Amino acid sequence: MAKVTYNERSWAIDVITEINLYIHNKSWHFKGAGGESTIKNDSKSLFPDVLLFKDQLKNIILQGWELKMPDTAINDAELISNAIKKAKILKRESFILWNVKSAVLYNRVDENFQILKTWDDIEINNRSEVKPNENLWKVFLHQILEDLNAFFEDGDIKDVTTSEILSIDEIIDIVLENTEETAENIKSKLRTNSRLEAKINRWWLVSANEYGQKYTDKTHLIPTLSMVILTDWIFKIVFANILKRHFNEAKRIEEINYETSLNEAIDIIVSISENCNFWNIFSPNLAQELISNNAWIQIIELNQFLSNIDINEIDIEILQELLQNSVASAKRKVAGQFATPKILADLLTRLTISDKSKIVIDPCCGTGTIIKQAFRLKEEYEINQDEILNSIWASDKHSFPIQLSTLSLTKPEIFGKILNVFNSDVIDLETKKTIEFRNPNNGEIVNKDFPLVDYVVSNLPFIKSKEIKELNENIPKINTWISEQLEREVSLSGKSDIFAYIPFYIHQFLSENGKIGLILSNAWLGTDYGETFLEIFQEFYKIEYVVISGRGKWFDNADVVTTLLIAEKKIPNTETNISHKIYFCTIKQKLEEIEDVKFLSEQIILGESTDLIKINAYSLNEINFFEEIGMPWSAYFSDLYWLADVSEKLTNTNLIFDFTRGERRGWNPLFYPAQGHNIEEDYIKPVLKHLRDTTNLECIANKEAFCCSKSIDELEVLNHNGTIAWIRSFENQRNGTNKPLPEVLAKPNMFWYEMKTENMADFVANVNFHNSLFIAKFQNRSFIDQRMIGFSIKDDYLEENKDLLLALLNSTLSMFLIESFGFGRGLGALDLRATKFERDFKILNPNLLSENEKIRIVENFEPIKNRVRQPLERELEMEDRINFENILMEIYGIQEHYEQIKSALLQLFRIRFAVKDE
Repeated sequence: MAKVTYNERSWAIDVITEINLYIHNKSWHFKGAGGESTIKNDSKSLFPDVLLFKDQLKNIILQGWELKMPDTAINDAELISNAIKKAKILKRESFILWNVKSAVLYNRVDENFQILKTWDDIEINNRSEVKPNENLWKVFLHQILEDLNAFFEDGDIKDVTTSEILSIDEIIDIVLENTEETAENIKSKLRTNSRLEAKINRWWLVSANEYGQKYTDKTHLIPTLSMVILTDWIFKIVFANILKRHFNEAKRIEEINYETSLNEAIDIIVSISENCNFWNIFSPNLAQELISNNAWIQIIELNQFLSNIDINEIDIEILQELLQNSVASAKRKVAGQFATPKILADLLTRLTISDKSKIVIDPCCGTGTIIKQAFRLKEEYEINQDEILNSIWASDKHSFPIQLSTLSLTKPEIFGKILNVFNSDVIDLETKKTIEFRNPNNGEIVNKDFPLVDYVVSNLPFIKSKEIKELNENIPKINTWISEQLEREVSLSGKSDIFAYIPFYIHQFLSENGKIGLILSNAWLGTDYGETFLEIFQEFYKIEYVVISGRGKWFDNADVVTTLLIAEKKIPNTETNISHKIYFCTIKQKLEEIEDVKFLSEQIILGESTDLIKINAYSLNEINFFEEIGMPWSAYFSDLYWLADVSEKLTNTNLIFDFTRGERRGWNPLFYPAQGHNIEEDYIKPVLKHLRDTTNLECIANKEAFCCSKSIDELEVLNHNGTIAWIRSFENQRNGTNKPLPEVLAKPNMFWYEMKTENMADFVANVNFHNSLFIAKFQNRSFIDQRMIGFSIKDDYLEENKDLLLALLNSTLSMFLIESFGFGRGLGALDLRATKFERDFKILNPNLLSENEKIRIVENFEPIKNRVRQPLERELEMEDRINFENILMEIYGIQEHYEQIKSALLQLFRIRFAVKDE
């Protein structure tokens, strides 16, 4: 005869039954008990074993109990921890632990749970004694209930203070504990399913940046996907249970129980979608059937819990809050800090959307933050709900963003109405293209023509040029269309990130005078490809505002600093009025500190600088002048009105110097020998590998370079055996991909072991700067490494005093130009645009000086040259620096602009370092 096991689940069901019998007809603080459907003998379960309800309908949970057999100690750390988690899930202030023998009541005090009451033990010591001693523990239970009611009645335990059903945040936390197991399931499947792997890699190419990762870093791919599909299941379960209030067909969700397989559950959800629409939420996700067994049990437990609640009795606002909390929690935990901040989305929509009644789309909608703010903006101006739904559109290439966007926009009062949220790549959007939706009331397909759009607001994806071909090799074909529109051959740079292409696709479905508001990487302000993009962009759009942060990064990504770009569509090949002004705006507060976004947007629209925003407005005529003298757009966030007077005192440095670059030969052990190499000194040249050890404005080579342009035969004739031995020690070596070095290092018209020596320099600048801006002078002409720019004095200036040139290269004005010729990275570093620098970098013209003036400049620069170089802000306040600058400006007749130049430099410098503000 089979032995019947009396376990925690069996006992919990008996406890629930006894509670309901004992309190029947009593006017107590709690009216019933439940929890039978969610009881699991599992430490990772989501809900308590016993639920006490405040109402007869069992919709308002008062308290949870955690039950164990006597072989689990009442003070077991895991037992207590799990009970606290479950109390937090239910958002309740107390709980009871009971292991049959002992019982303890915990109550929340501030942020912690503390023991409020312990009951005397009863004589039941192991699980085999529980069922036979049923009467004993029932008496114990009655005493617990009597005391518990008194605690509630006397106010010792707080009554229910929230009408929320549960804390979805805590549930997501627990379900995400299954990420590692789910990831292992996916990895196992990929060993036998190449198609799934290809789909997942394509998803990662587009989505990696959204989750704060690099596409090339595959270590985060599977864990991130695992988190996505785990939260996706939570969305489906929560949303389907809410839908029951509006669609009887959604009640099929209650069929999902502990006997239901994953594939059966997927079929149920598909059928709900077929009858109730919301395909964006219910559609299958990549690898959704591969969640771990434990995660699936928790998902079922969540469904059982929600299935037992009478949804019709829950306030509609509570359901809406549950829905939106689900979205918000997923954004925090899965997308992290890389989802668009709400305040930034609010600012973007206010600056872009002038006519609140017109059509708006976010074609790269991500987590839905921006399009939701557009929805709210229309509500703020009391646009009719149906008009809002007809004029709000959102699309994305992948299902998880579409799901989040749909959930973000969904409110109970619009159930039964079509949301214009759909799956599409932005480059495939075109006016009058048929988009398929489903009528939520009858499940019938509804076709809509994609409209001419009046406003586009979007956070464009950060995808590097080398990844574009993998994503969609057709993206660069927009260059053909651009050339046709401009009636001349023109092309975006092949090094362009994807954001440079997308505005030209948008232009084709944007209405006349329509506007775009985009969140972009700041690369367009400070790169060579950005310069090309900007030139072409202005043929298609009239820029209105460019907004950057002057306090902290908007996205917590070390590699990306972002800007807002707002522009109006124009007909290509038409001139924009040269008096049109572009507003370059620097926000001086952190996003989270901005209290009134509407007020901020109005200051930008009016062009008024305040304590909150610094605005520099320049007409296209002024910008044309700046560009003629080589001033990049990254400088326009500072005051440049002094530049017209100063420009006539400047000269291009390429008239005085030849610029050289360090050569990259690709095998440092060969070309930068260690000590003891025995190479003849004819082939050893001094090289500067870096400027890290340079503390002032003079530097010396800190390494040796091997530079040999002779053949082996020539070396043998010269009997240079040390060099021959050095070369031959590498000729049989292979690189990391197992290719022979002579093959890898081969270059036209060069020996494979050859490195040219033409790039000897007199002065040197970093390609990457930090908090000190300077150009150093070599004591002796030297060879430089690839990460630096060398200045080699032209023949016409060989007689010029090098210290004079050093002084002019390191003036405050020169520092300003260095700062403006680069663009800031996420950690505050400045990446200098080498090609731009060599073409346009200027210094005060030495040809304008008399011999006496030259001597005076050198003498006053001497103290600066001989001392330790300081970080920029301190450097500008040094007494010898101030003295030198005053004399220099006086000699050139521009002393009145000294403070303006210094202020402009500090503005740009502080903007760059603002990304590090905590």
